[in-house]
Amino acid sequence: MRRRVLAMIVVSGVTAGVVLAQTATPILHEPIPDLAPGSPAPTIGGAKHGGNPTAIVSGDKVLAKPALERSAGEPSTSSSGTSNASGPVLGTKDFSADRATTMEADEHTGSDGTLHYISVFNPDVLPFKRMSAFDAVDDSFRLVIGRRAQVELPVGGTTDPRTRDRFWGDVDIQLAPGVDVALPSVAPDMRILSYETKPAVRLSFSKDGADNFFVRTDESGASGTYHLVFYADADAGYFAPQLPGARLRVRDVAAQAPREIAQALPDEVRREAAITLGKLGVDADMDLGVAFNKLVGYFRAFQAGELRDHTGNTYRDLCDSQVGVCRHRSFAFMITANALGIPTRLVENEAHAFVEVWFPQRGWQRIDLGGAALRMDVAGASNKTLHRPRADDPFVKPPEYTQSYTQLEGDIRGLSDQQLADKRRSLDDAPPSGATSSTTAGATAPSPDRITPDPTLPHVAQDPKKPTPRLLVTLASTSAYRGDLLHVEGIARVDARPLADHVVAVYLAPAGDNGQHSVQIGSAKTGADGTFRVDLPVPGGLALATYEIYLSSLEDARYNAALSD
Repeated sequence: MRRRVLAMIVVSGVTAGVVLAQTATPILHEPIPDLAPGSPAPTIGGAKHGGNPTAIVSGDKVLAKPALERSAGEPSTSSSGTSNASGPVLGTKDFSADRATTMEADEHTGSDGTLHYISVFNPDVLPFKRMSAFDAVDDSFRLVIGRRAQVELPVGGTTDPRTRDRFWGDVDIQLAPGVDVALPSVAPDMRILSYETKPAVRLSFSKDGADNFFVRTDESGASGTYHLVFYADADAGYFAPQLPGARLRVRDVAAQAPREIAQALPDEVRREAAITLGKLGVDADMDLGVAFNKLVGYFRAFQAGELRDHTGNTYRDLCDSQVGVCRHRSFAFMITANALGIPTRLVENEAHAFVEVWFPQRGWQRIDLGGAALRMDVAGASNKTLHRPRADDPFVKPPEYTQSYTQLEGDIRGLSDQQLADKRRSLDDAPPSGATSSTTAGATAPSPDRITPDPTLPHVAQDPKKPTPRLLVTLASTSAYRGDLLHVEGIARVDARPLADHVVAVYLAPAGDNGQHSVQIGSAKTGADGTFRVDLPVPGGLALATYEIYLSSLEDARYNAALSD
């Protein structure tokens, strides 16, 4: 067994005299990536001691864990599994709860009218929830799932906020022992980091070759409707599509694609797609950026309307007329891009269809081609934030695309003006959802308005009209290695009363330095009794030394900023 020298924290008090010591010990834990200096951890409250974290950090917002218990007066799901105010019940044939396994293009190319979308994630990827993904085409131009076999997915792991975005999932599921239930996802590589159910039941997760997700229970006595809340993450690059860093030709994409995702089109399908590629002037020897922008620009310029000519080949009619809504343009794009050698699949939910393309160095990328509808009604998103990708889509955007509901233009019901305004803010004005701090990545010091134990940093003024909370560490781990998790418990009070739903930052500072050179290792959110408990990663870059634990909280509309003794 390989042996290494690790940093070990030894806690000798409630306000924590913390010692980093050297010891020759085998590594028994998964190393946790270092966060950028000054950035809080991506979770608030830890799952190490059971269940989900208390909350997650999403850009400039803290998103509390969805409640397992239904609030008073909220309708519960009926025994028949029908939908209610809480949303659809997965595992039934209810609206938005079932997964399609095939898709055939239709010729109803006019506007869809009102679309109805059910929100299950926070932040909400509206309208890009993944419910049904198709990765193959048969000889009748029907989209299918090429590889139906499922692989089991592990639950757990650590998340790197530099490369992955975090989400809450909140669904009702109809379970029976050994029966797979279709589970929506935010991205093809979504990971389930933790979950809780009401009533409690052990679950297993899996996905097929098109990255359709499933959940099931193997407990013999488990049957009925369960409420599932899960904490997940996904590759941030999926939501912010880009071309590969290296300059490639189109044929290089096909050459580098893994064998399992390479698309073998039937001969007739390939012949028809070749006609479209010839019409667009695109071939495999072209620069990838030039060819891909031509494809995206053409299919994004589709318009809702009636097909003028019907040849009996819907793919041909759609491509030649440039008519159709989201499902038509995505269907035609998928076939055409696969014929060119770019692995592409179609994804749909109850309100929208879009495509995913695979690029070397980047993996799967979400590409929206737009849509056309008179109105979109959104259910279940009233208390949520909308997901903000880390970069804007760089591909060509004709007017037919920019004016569509997928860009939240038009009549969008179920979202507040504030939600829409937050979503539309530029990345210069507000951080993306994947950020864990309003400070920029790589910042070396907290902003002046962030209270820290370091007395050399700018002083934070106190408003005499507001009370100042009292923060106290009540319990901490006796030891933890660098890269391991440090357990901290504490309480927040104001005027001797518990302070609930209060975000508290946790710092380590070298002992004897009066709080100078402190490092924030994460945050926590207090419960109804004012207490919190949290498991936070010890930064791998900390020197071997003795440290103290400090707590702080920022000023808000009701309370002053505070620092523990």
